[in-house]
Amino acid sequence: MSLQATSVGNTSSYVRHDDTDDLAVMSTITATSSATAKQDATFVEAPGLANASCVSFESINRPGSYLRHYAFVLHLQPNDGSSTFAHDASFCPKTGNSGQGVSFQSVNYPTKYIRAYQGGVYVASNGGTNAWDATTAWAEDSSWLVATPWAQAPQGSGS
Repeated sequence: MSLQATSVGNTSSYVRHDDTDDLAVMSTITATSSATAKQDATFVEAPGLANASCVSFESINRPGSYLRHYAFVLHLQPNDGSSTFAHDASFCPKTGNSGQGVSFQSVNYPTKYIRAYQGGVYVASNGGTNAWDATTAWAEDSSWLVATPWAQAPQGSGS
């Protein structure tokens, strides 16, 4: 699956992992995007590592690596097997905060949801001390469409 933004003027943007570091970013992905960009924006929605009734997002082109928050910023990192990692990489789907799509609530910070903000991806509250906690457009920026995957998992990946 791919996570598509629902924010006004941003609906062609998807969560993807950045190949230059381990950050999750928002990128415009289209039919003409590179195969690598499409793979970077495609994840396996797996049972939550810390709570099987929630979800974790495993990269299709980096098997064993999951979206997880660290200091409230989303990264793509290999699962180290720790309880902290499992909690940081687990999100509970909820009705979209904007009334459309899905919002993904952090398991270990239940007032925070995955949010697109100024090209980055964070777990954010509707108001708070971090810049990405800004109340402006929070509901839209923390609501997602679970979209058709841009790429398929490589053969033999087990995903």
